[in-house]
Amino acid sequence: MKNLFRFLFSTLLVITLIGCTQQKVLNRHIKLETGERILTGEFDQSVLKEKYYASWYDPEYTSYEVETEKLKDVKSEFRKYEIEAFVGTWCSDSQRELPRLLKILESVKYPIANKMKLYGVNSQKKSFYGEEIGKDISHVPTIIFYLKGKEVSRIVESPMTGYLEEDMAMIIKGTPLTPNYAED
Repeated sequence: MKNLFRFLFSTLLVITLIGCTQQKVLNRHIKLETGERILTGEFDQSVLKEKYYASWYDPEYTSYEVETEKLKDVKSEFRKYEIEAFVGTWCSDSQRELPRLLKILESVKYPIANKMKLYGVNSQKKSFYGEEIGKDISHVPTIIFYLKGKEVSRIVESPMTGYLEEDMAMIIKGTPLTPNYAED
């Protein structure tokens, strides 16, 4: 009995230690055969200013002018939502929309670091740890809005109205928005 207890305790201890040491890596870069680097898995905004991504991120972020008029009625409501963005750092649509999205969210003082998750995916729309599983990510970027843990809407590839601000305002106002590539 004593040996059984020791065995079970040892096994449980080993499993716990293994689980604690295998934490997700944030800001994971993958180098493709072409030499290009992409992000895969969860990343934070700061990595976009690194040399591999700054060439497309910085110019778009700097030059984009937020359409604040389109957000004035919903500015205070953004904090109620959690946001997930699945992007391909290799994709021109993501390279255009992600800097704009982040600048818009900063303009309304949205707590990006606390309420938003950014995930990089490869060209097959797969992330390193499988965060996309069960979320029907077929095109990038895909920006998913959640209210109280439930998905309320998404923006896929590009805004339906032509403006991220307008699509985001519609989502927050509860106006039905059928994203690009939605199944009927």
